[in-house]
Amino acid sequence: MKAAVYRVAGRLGIEEIPVPEVGPGELLVQVEACGVCLTDVKKIEKGLLQGPRVFGHEIAGRVARAGAGVVRFREGDRVVVHHHIPCGACFFCERRVYAQCEVYKRNGTTAGFEPSGGGFAQYVKAFDWIVDRGTIPVPQGVLPEEASFVEPVNTCLKAVDKAGVEKGQTVLVVGQGPIGLILTQLCRRAGAEVLASDLLPDRLEAARRLGAAMAMGATGDVPGEVRRLTGGRGADAALLAAVGRAAFRQAVNATRPGGRIVVFAATSPGETVEVDLGALSLAEKDVVTSYSASVDVQDLAADLVFGREVRVRELVTHRFPIEETAAAIALAARPAPGVLKVMVEPRPGPVAAGSVGGVR
Repeated sequence: MKAAVYRVAGRLGIEEIPVPEVGPGELLVQVEACGVCLTDVKKIEKGLLQGPRVFGHEIAGRVARAGAGVVRFREGDRVVVHHHIPCGACFFCERRVYAQCEVYKRNGTTAGFEPSGGGFAQYVKAFDWIVDRGTIPVPQGVLPEEASFVEPVNTCLKAVDKAGVEKGQTVLVVGQGPIGLILTQLCRRAGAEVLASDLLPDRLEAARRLGAAMAMGATGDVPGEVRRLTGGRGADAALLAAVGRAAFRQAVNATRPGGRIVVFAATSPGETVEVDLGALSLAEKDVVTSYSASVDVQDLAADLVFGREVRVRELVTHRFPIEETAAAIALAARPAPGVLKVMVEPRPGPVAAGSVGGVR
C-alpha cells in the first residue's frame, strides 16, 4: 500500500509498504479521510519523534478485514477509529486525567513501524483495545471527512468543560482556525456569548457565521473591547486555540478577575510564554491546560458530528490524495487566507479491490 512515511525532521516520502497484518480482536481499516492535525505537523516539522513512522490520527474509513473474535464490526462497515483509549482503572483514570494513563499513551493505530496514528496511509490497523472501546460506527449519510472530526471535537468538548463554560457567560476564543471554530460552536452550544479573535479576516467571518457574537482582529485592543462589552469586567473564560506570547497575553488580559484561561493549542515542549504571577494571583485568575481527548465525551462528540449540531463540513477547505501528503502538511502548518481544515483522502488500494495479500 501507499503511505506517507516520516523518517527525518521536516520530510515525508511516499513509499510502498506492507499492508498491516491483523490478529485476533483487531481491525484493518481502509482510510477514506484523515484530517491534518497541527500536533502531527509539529512532530513532523520539529522532528520530535524518531522515524520511521506514519502519522495521522483523525481517521475515518471502512473495515477491510476483521480479525478473529471481532463481533461488533464486519467488512464494509464505516467507522471512526480513535488512536488513544485509556485503561479506565489506573490512578489517573480514576481521577479522569485520561491522557496521563500509560495505556492511553500507547498509540493504538498503525500503518506500520512504531504505532503513531497511521492515517496518512491507504490502510491502518486498530489494535484490540481500540476496537473494543475506541471504534465508533458511522451512520449512513455522514461523509468520511465529517466523521474524521469526531476526535478533534472530543478534544474541544474536554477543553470547554475545563473552562467551566455555562449559560449566560461571556467567553473569548483566541484563534479561529479549525479548532478555534469548533470551540466557538461548542461554547455557543453551552449557552455562552462567544467573542472571537484572529489575525485573518476570513476566519473572523467564519466565526461570525458559526455563532460568535463579535469577531475582532487580533492586532487591535481585544482586551479593551472585551471589557467594554462586559461592563468593564472581562470575559468569564478565555480559550487559547493559538500559540505564542501575544495570544496568551491577550487571553489573560481579557479575562475578568476570578476567571479562567484554558491553554489548549500548546502541544509540544518549548512553546513558552512569560507569566506575571503576581498579577494573576492578585486577580485570582486560573490558568489550566487541556490536552487530547476524553473517553467521557466520546459518544457525545460522535453525536454532535453525526447530527451536524457542530458544523464541521464547512471547515474543510482543502483535500489531498495520499501522494500529496507533504503538500497537505505544508499547507496546514501556517495560517493563511482561505485555509482551514486540510484533509488527506487516500484512494482505495488492492486490498479493498478484493485481495487480502499480506493480511492474515
